[in-house]
Amino acid sequence: MKTINLLLIVLTVVLFTQCTEVANNKTEQEVEPKQEQEASENIKPFYQGAIVETIDAGGYTYMLIHENLEGHKHEEGHEHKDFWVAVTQTSAEIGDEVRFQKEMVAQNFYSKTLDRTFDEIMFASNLQHKVE
Repeated sequence: MKTINLLLIVLTVVLFTQCTEVANNKTEQEVEPKQEQEASENIKPFYQGAIVETIDAGGYTYMLIHENLEGHKHEEGHEHKDFWVAVTQTSAEIGDEVRFQKEMVAQNFYSKTLDRTFDEIMFASNLQHKVE
């Protein structure tokens, strides 16, 4: 039951973040500099990497991502990190370069559909195929 509730919360968050509106019908030129600064501070950073493995189940695509940390501060020898990400079901394939925004991270997440426990999994939104 906890898993269903968690998935419903994640789905609600994902759907909410996908719906955007222009506040008060203002164009970008009408937005005051202070509002632009506040909006930019609330933007979530993107994570990016190559898909190593995908599993479609229960309306989600679980992807093992080989993150490229090039250009970011990191310890010597730790240029890459592999981690699991869950997004609403997508047609992304192994080898695709993608980017996405973190919504939440779950520890020891058990998926009944997959009968599998993920040590750590990121629930993400705004999946985009990286354009070179």
